[in-house]
Amino acid sequence: MGHTSLVLAELDGRARYDLLSNLVVPRPIALVSSLDASGRANIAPFSFFMLGGFVPPSVAFSPVNNLDGSQKVTLRNVEETGEYVVNLVTRDLAEAMNEAGIDYPPDHEKWEISGLTPVRSQIVRPARAAECPVALECRLFQIVRHGEGSNAANYVIGEVLVAHLAVGLESTEFRPIARLGGKSYLDTDGGKLFEMARPKGSPPSSGNR
Repeated sequence: MGHTSLVLAELDGRARYDLLSNLVVPRPIALVSSLDASGRANIAPFSFFMLGGFVPPSVAFSPVNNLDGSQKVTLRNVEETGEYVVNLVTRDLAEAMNEAGIDYPPDHEKWEISGLTPVRSQIVRPARAAECPVALECRLFQIVRHGEGSNAANYVIGEVLVAHLAVGLESTEFRPIARLGGKSYLDTDGGKLFEMARPKGSPPSSGNR
């Protein structure tokens, strides 16, 4: 089999993002709810998300820096408080998740815009989303930074303290949506593909949706 070889250092940032985000698929989506030190709530989706280990149980997501090199609100909140919730999204919640992806100012009420309902978590202070069939309460273990400036990576590793599952839902039956490249998503419940454009007000590339 012949191959075309691309040296990533020779590509610009957008080309690298487009290449890798279309190749490393499908990616589950972490809809992360958090609080800042003053108690202001935020919720935002990240598709750079993965399972870690089991002893202790852990997950990791990567809120890459904004195009201007600044940190995303979620990352700042997690750094300040050390707590967050990963809410997992099914097809019926795709539009709500998408609305939560707009880069609003830190004090904007994204919960209200998304239409999701915050409910009290069991251990951590950030709320979980009532409509999501699965939510993982997490405590920060470590943030690993890789790179500087626009779209630099920040790997947020968290220990899972509590897993909330909708009544009657078996873990083996859970079928969330997953991110592909561009506007494409995968509904793992039936394997159907669908497209969803970024909502108005989003930047050209937030790097990890």
